[in-house]
Amino acid sequence: MGNKSCSCKENAVKTAFACSGAADLGKISDLVARKIHSDGVRQMKCLAFISAGIQDMIDSVKDTNMLVIDGCELDCGKLTMEKNGISEFCHLRLTDLGYIKGQTSVTQKIVNQIADHAVALS
Repeated sequence: MGNKSCSCKENAVKTAFACSGAADLGKISDLVARKIHSDGVRQMKCLAFISAGIQDMIDSVKDTNMLVIDGCELDCGKLTMEKNGISEFCHLRLTDLGYIKGQTSVTQKIVNQIADHAVALS
């Protein structure tokens, strides 16, 4: 596995945040965000700095075209954004695409399919 540098402080026009939860759909949300980042579609940012309320980091993304990817209807990513005063973003929930939490295999095919859908939202 190659080393990846943090992109949190890099300027971006389009950003992606993933819930990155422990379940299969959380892992897929993370892999999708990483794929669209590595493909140059959006810059992946850490939902953790939003959760932590690090204001200078939050301010650095407020004017970007944000995509928040949640695995399930708990909407942890969406709620994290809203609780930190961010309401202007596109929201993608994997269960809305027919994937079932706890019953979805984490495969490259599924990651690619969802990434294609995410790119179409761009």
